[in-house]
Amino acid sequence: MVTMEFFQKFLLNPEFAVEKFDTEILLYAMSNTTGVYLNETAYLVWQLCAQEQTGEEIIDLLEERYPLQKATIRKDVCAALTSFVECGALIDSSD
Repeated sequence: MVTMEFFQKFLLNPEFAVEKFDTEILLYAMSNTTGVYLNETAYLVWQLCAQEQTGEEIIDLLEERYPLQKATIRKDVCAALTSFVECGALIDSSD
């Protein structure tokens, strides 16, 4: 399991791409056929990582934008970031 530090910034791995198909969003590695289906929250986290937001900045932005979901946002962002790092889609920018 990856230890998540919320002050980290991540870089998108250029080997990964996102495709939207009607109601589904797929994050996949172009070098092989591995893919991960994203829900809307995970896709939004991916987009904010592309803007070089830290985990904490992403949480703050989403809590401000979706105050009724504040109780679950931190857990959801952590899960998305952990999943992205574990599959190699995100790279710690300090590496």
